[in-house]
Amino acid sequence: MAGGLLLVGEADDGGAAGFVAAAPLDEALHVYTLAVDPAYRRRGLGRALMAAALEHAAWAFWPAVTLTTFRDVPWNAPFYRSLGFLAADEAQLAPGLAQVRARERAIGLDALGPRLAMARLL
Repeated sequence: MAGGLLLVGEADDGGAAGFVAAAPLDEALHVYTLAVDPAYRRRGLGRALMAAALEHAAWAFWPAVTLTTFRDVPWNAPFYRSLGFLAADEAQLAPGLAQVRARERAIGLDALGPRLAMARLL
């Protein structure tokens, strides 16, 4: 991920408790992954990592942050909505984000549950 961003939340033992990985895509910063170790969930770490990614995007003058996620899983789309992300219209996705969604469909992620692209303007 050229020009990518990796933020890591530290565990009590000094290891990683969670991370967010993002990189430029189209005219936005795209979050590819947000993950939190189950032992550290429900403590605000995911929210803090996303807040740091949003802050970085604003600092770097990205006009938006995008991501893709499962629509109906409580800690996915509803979580991102609570951070100000809105569902994007699949028919109007920028080329890079459309490719991400196509790749997800090709590897079968949509078979696990409905997915969607989301964006937050900065």
